[in-house]
Amino acid sequence: MDTNVLVTAGHKLIDLLEAKGFKARAAMWVHNSDVETWKLWIVGPKNFTDQRTFYRKVSEAISQNKQDFPGIDASYLELIPDSHEAIRGLSKFARVTGKSSVFMQNNRFNNFYLADGIILLMDP
Repeated sequence: MDTNVLVTAGHKLIDLLEAKGFKARAAMWVHNSDVETWKLWIVGPKNFTDQRTFYRKVSEAISQNKQDFPGIDASYLELIPDSHEAIRGLSKFARVTGKSSVFMQNNRFNNFYLADGIILLMDP
C-alpha cells in the first residue's frame, strides 16, 4: 500500500479517535514483510485496557469516514501496550507530534526487530 495513504489515513484516524475521547500516546505503522501487510499500532491513554471500546471507536470512525480510509478497515489496527519492547525503545529515541511522520528501516529496539515503520505519534 502507498505509504502516503497510510500516513494521511493514520493522522486522520488519530484525530477522529481523539474527538471520540480516545487520546493516543503513540501511533506507528509497522510493516510485516513476511505477509506484506501494514498494521497501525496505537498506544492508548495511560491505564487504558478496554480493547472492546477501542475497536468499537476505531470501527465507528472508519465506517463514518470511509472516503478518508481507502482500503483500510479496523483489522489494520492493533492496540499495543506502552510496555511493548519497540514502544519502550522508541519512546526514548523519538518524540513525534503534530502531523509529522518519521520513516524507519531495519532497526532494533530492546531486542525487537522493526523492518519498516512509520512513526506518526510518539508522545508518551
